[in-house]
Amino acid sequence: MEDVDIYSLLRIILKKLEGTSVVWRVDGSANLRLQGVDVRVRDLDIKTNVFGLRVFKKALRDYLVTEGFKDEVQGDVVAFSIDGFPVEVINNKYNMLHRVKKISLQGMVLPVLPLREAREFYVALGREKTVQVIDRYISVTSF
Repeated sequence: MEDVDIYSLLRIILKKLEGTSVVWRVDGSANLRLQGVDVRVRDLDIKTNVFGLRVFKKALRDYLVTEGFKDEVQGDVVAFSIDGFPVEVINNKYNMLHRVKKISLQGMVLPVLPLREAREFYVALGREKTVQVIDRYISVTSF
């Protein structure tokens, strides 16, 4: 997925969420990409809570694909396809919704997981290659 596609998806999502009080955050590889880390984005992962799952499901009902418990993330997932790109909205015990950083990109204010906390998450998952990519990015941008 190219950056322009990520931004296009996020614009649609932000528009559909207007007027709601849902708490959410961009997660996964899209989170890293939005913060400048050079990773490939295959889908858009969003973390939220139980209330957020209901809000997303209603707001994005025209894009709904499936919903249910997903063992891989140990939580509830509502899956959408927006302009042909997979979007997963996830509620699990690893939400870390108290750790949110707001960034401004292309006229949007987006909630993301700060890179250092994202790194902790990937360490816990044993995703060493992703940890190394984050470490390289942090060391280059920390000057």
